[in-house]
Amino acid sequence: MTTTDPTTRTIVAVSERLVLTQPQEGDVEVMFAIHGDPETNRYNPNGPQRDIAEAREMLDGFVADWVRDGVGYCAVATREDPGVVIGFAGLFLHTLDGERVFNLYYRFRPSAWGKGYAAEAARAAMAEGLPRHPGIPVIALIHADNLPSRRLAERLGLVADPDGRTDEEDRVIHRMAPALAPA
Repeated sequence: MTTTDPTTRTIVAVSERLVLTQPQEGDVEVMFAIHGDPETNRYNPNGPQRDIAEAREMLDGFVADWVRDGVGYCAVATREDPGVVIGFAGLFLHTLDGERVFNLYYRFRPSAWGKGYAAEAARAAMAEGLPRHPGIPVIALIHADNLPSRRLAERLGLVADPDGRTDEEDRVIHRMAPALAPA
């Protein structure tokens, strides 16, 4: 398992059990370990990343999002072991069907599943990112057969589009319910 020096990381948010930091150059190996794992990509029609170059490209995008928007996907570690990245989660500012939205994202090592880390990281990322861009809605793009991710989105206050709208990759658009959206 790749470890990083937690003192060199830019902290975005700290929750009860987790530390969310901006992704950095040294995260390419853990990026590939998580995004190249077939188990973490069970519902991804594109499958797992095939090589470290794909991980590098994704990581470069994560880093660029922070520079451009002051918000983005985070590397997630436990407070107990802040040098070991267990997943990635956060908000990505982009345009969907002509509307500026935050895409909520979470992907963790299988060893971190079932512990509530994705929900905790998502809540921390939203609490930190949404005030920076008020009025931007939160969405999640989830394949219909990805029941674990859909249940998590629902626990976080996102509901599937009532008209069954999907994006270009046939993922169901889930949106933060207006009554639950942070002010």
